[in-house]
Amino acid sequence: MTNPVRFGARNWLYGAAFAALALVLTGCGVGQPGSFGHVLQSGWIQADIDGNGTKDLIAQTNLADVVFNPEGEIIGWYVKVNPGSQLIKANNDGTYNLDALKGALTFNLVGGRNGSDNKPLLISGRKALEVQLAGNTAQPVAQTPITETNLGQNRLNATFTYTQGDVTVTKKVVLHPRQFSIQADVNVAGAGAYTLNFPGLATTTDPEVKALPSGAPAPTTTPGTIPNAAYAALQTSIGGLIHNSQTAAALLIRPQQGGQGGTPQQGPLNVTTVGGTDARLTVNASGPLALDIYGGKNELVHLYQGGYTELPGVFSPNIFGYISLYIAKFMTWLYSFLGNWGLTILVLTVTLRLLIWPLMQSQGRTTAKMQMVQPLMKEVQEKYKDDPAKVQAETMRLYREYDVNPVGCLSMFIPLPILFVLYGTIRNFEFDQGLAWLPDLSIPDPFWILGVLYVCANILQLYVSTRKAPQMFRQQAVMYLFFAYFALTFPAGVTLYWIIGTLIGTGQQYLINKQVEAHMAGGLQRVEKKTAPGGVNLGKSGATTKVTTAKTVTVEPSGKPSAGSSAPAKPGFRAMLEKAAQQAAEQQRQQQEKKKS
Repeated sequence: MTNPVRFGARNWLYGAAFAALALVLTGCGVGQPGSFGHVLQSGWIQADIDGNGTKDLIAQTNLADVVFNPEGEIIGWYVKVNPGSQLIKANNDGTYNLDALKGALTFNLVGGRNGSDNKPLLISGRKALEVQLAGNTAQPVAQTPITETNLGQNRLNATFTYTQGDVTVTKKVVLHPRQFSIQADVNVAGAGAYTLNFPGLATTTDPEVKALPSGAPAPTTTPGTIPNAAYAALQTSIGGLIHNSQTAAALLIRPQQGGQGGTPQQGPLNVTTVGGTDARLTVNASGPLALDIYGGKNELVHLYQGGYTELPGVFSPNIFGYISLYIAKFMTWLYSFLGNWGLTILVLTVTLRLLIWPLMQSQGRTTAKMQMVQPLMKEVQEKYKDDPAKVQAETMRLYREYDVNPVGCLSMFIPLPILFVLYGTIRNFEFDQGLAWLPDLSIPDPFWILGVLYVCANILQLYVSTRKAPQMFRQQAVMYLFFAYFALTFPAGVTLYWIIGTLIGTGQQYLINKQVEAHMAGGLQRVEKKTAPGGVNLGKSGATTKVTTAKTVTVEPSGKPSAGSSAPAKPGFRAMLEKAAQQAAEQQRQQQEKKKS
């Protein structure tokens, strides 16, 4: 049994450990806090990333940095583990430091690893969105790409044009800084049949390969050619309740649902799939192509917002996934009315807190009663400090007499799975706006204001919960300085949710404290059992059954019944302890005498 004085501290620490473990096991770890006041500016960057003397075009966004060569082929597809990370650093001489792109904070969908040291390669030679012309060996001659940045509409546009012999290839791509989705229009003039290649995933040697024949209820996982497919995909295999969704990758292609001008475009997708270490998707075409491309995390919320979870076989959620999906749909529904993601998070958090209010009420009452009975437990510890077994026995007796159920604290763990699912949902949600000073709710607060508010809210909650135990407050308050790091690295939407939830929980605990104090006004309420005189004849057998009745006695913190108690006075708590100690000493003396004789 845990030491009763430190019960609250350990209970809190167990909760913190459980939370940290859940974050690690579910891939919801944290990254590094950004520079104060700095916000990543999405846009186009020109740099010679492959070292061939020709500048490549890099789309820098919150979720990924995508590198195109002059022919519009993707030669680097760096998905960021932590949204908003600025991994491309500008040097003073106008060049760029690209070393962070091959570090642990990204994974490259078209990358590879060095065979000698197995470290990620910056450029592997693999290309996505690559047009191959059968029998055409001419060298491509590319024009200067045309780019456009429209952050108001969440768009980065680029047009690539090159000639290869007598064939002209034009690619128009649209990237979205806050989404993993890319729209691509490909037109090959002067040629008949051609192929459009998508190698990957370089993050895993044997990804799941699937394609859904049009009208089929489920995708086929057998590599081969599928005519008129609704979609084709390469995905990191995911199984079980716990997995790292932040480094699991997915590459999906399907006929474009909306053209560049907003006109719906749909057409056949004739695709060939290959699995194993050289897994890839190849689109077989003979005319213009309009594709929706998803290249990012194999994660439910992102796929849902991209409209891919409606396709059979794309993602099979577990129980937590279904909860996350319902939360994401509820958030989208709320936003359709509120028109503001900050208000959406506020309403969502309040709604969830109201649903778990009864569970938190039980835990809060236990916490309040534990605080009230602390003086008596301290007396027990001091009196029997050399006898741990006696401390445990007397503590259990205190719990029984004063109707304190320490197991009630475990009720706080019941809503934790839902809270963690909510956290994961908000963390992966693709917000398209900020709030007040926050430029984007999907990235950390660049001014650290939420970090300060987070610490203040938790210190306030701790004070309300431990106001009767200053030592416990001091022990736990220091830990919140450590948790401030989380607030600096979590997306602003997540930190906002934690702050709102903490303030609601603090208010609930304050109300509970007032109720418990009013109920126990003048002292603690001790439950005493008394056997009624005589017996009660129950049943035909004539057996006499003793009936016990419970009376509540108001007891001062010293252990003595108060003067206003309606029950007859009984020996004080200290007197009972002394009597028990005398009896134990007498028994020990008698046992020693028996041994001597």
